[in-house]
Amino acid sequence: MPEVPTLLLTSTETGLEAPSSAPAGRAVFRSVTTAEGQGWIGLARLEPGVGWPEFRERLAATVSDDQDRIIEGMAGLDRAAHLLGGAVVHPDKPAEFTADLVEGDHVLFDYPSTAAAGGTPRYQLLDVTGSAPVEGGAPQATIRSVLTSAGPRFELAGSPVAGAPLGFENAMPRPYLFEAVLFPIADDVTEDVLAAYFAQFVDGSGEWPPDPPFGLAEGTGCLPLSAGHSSVLTLAAPAGRYLVADWLKDPNDGVRLVKRGHFSVIELS
Repeated sequence: MPEVPTLLLTSTETGLEAPSSAPAGRAVFRSVTTAEGQGWIGLARLEPGVGWPEFRERLAATVSDDQDRIIEGMAGLDRAAHLLGGAVVHPDKPAEFTADLVEGDHVLFDYPSTAAAGGTPRYQLLDVTGSAPVEGGAPQATIRSVLTSAGPRFELAGSPVAGAPLGFENAMPRPYLFEAVLFPIADDVTEDVLAAYFAQFVDGSGEWPPDPPFGLAEGTGCLPLSAGHSSVLTLAAPAGRYLVADWLKDPNDGVRLVKRGHFSVIELS
């Protein structure tokens, strides 16, 4: 089996360094940042005829606080691109994520600057050429998102281990997106405590409730995946209890998905 290439993504206070081309096939992206709150690099494959301006407009709409705009943006983004994940990182917490690349136009983008209104987004177009079979073993644990009668839910298969590859899979229907960010929590933080906190979010508002019962500044995990896609990440997360949260919003009504129960508690051994 051919060696899987590793592509370096480096974010600083002033810019983003990323490759402009890659061969088709499985690739590992190593994401590092020297600037807090920057360098959360996502990857997307653009549909034919879709350029950066349209992609950015659609993505920004999905994370807005206007519920009608969210609904329209989710549907438009689903038509415009396939989101292939990425990693939430910090200066002292790099990460790696895999992607199965097929020929076509892709973009690597700094998620916070791309999704935010105004400002200058940082991105790099990535041209993928050729063809290659996708080969590789499954991780020993996977966080999977499914749509149930009660709403989106996380399922955990296997036993996650700190420092070991962890799989993420969006098994929900289109146009649901999925992200899974892990936050350390204390032993006395239960799912009921978390649900009570999430219930305080006000629909249509960007304000966060005060005093979150988790380390909000310590999150690390998987950036959005489109339906039907998966990725494997290696995270700088020590052993312990974690909240797994999806901060995205429902494509049907714009309600934040954690309010609908799209969160879980897991333990890394």
